[in-house]
Amino acid sequence: MAGGNRSTEDRLMPSCLFTDPQVAHIGLSEREAAQQGMVVQTVRLPMKAVLRTRTLGETHGFMKALIDADDKIVGFTMVGPAAGEVMFAVQLAMQAQLPFTVFRDAIIAHPTMAEGLGTLFSSAKQSSKSNQQFAHT
Repeated sequence: MAGGNRSTEDRLMPSCLFTDPQVAHIGLSEREAAQQGMVVQTVRLPMKAVLRTRTLGETHGFMKALIDADDKIVGFTMVGPAAGEVMFAVQLAMQAQLPFTVFRDAIIAHPTMAEGLGTLFSSAKQSSKSNQQFAHT
């Protein structure tokens, strides 16, 4: 837009539909990961498990994340209230190549939609090779 030669190639491109409920996605889908020969762990969480949805009376939807063998998040999809805002937090972690454990181990304000990320990633299994790299000091 400013006259440069910018491209979306090799960049994470977020997608969000501002429907009711919102639909947001970043990174790979399960099908795309399989096509690339990646072995991924998939974790899912129904939105009714996110306490903030109960205060809003909007419990429909889900969160889903794909995690690679190095514990990096390679895909995230959410259908639910504030999906675009929650997706941005995951996008930032993906761009920084942080392991999913940053969400699992974080203390996230309650009750918020982002709090669901801690619950979602609590069900993931950490690989043994990244366990040492990101150990608490």
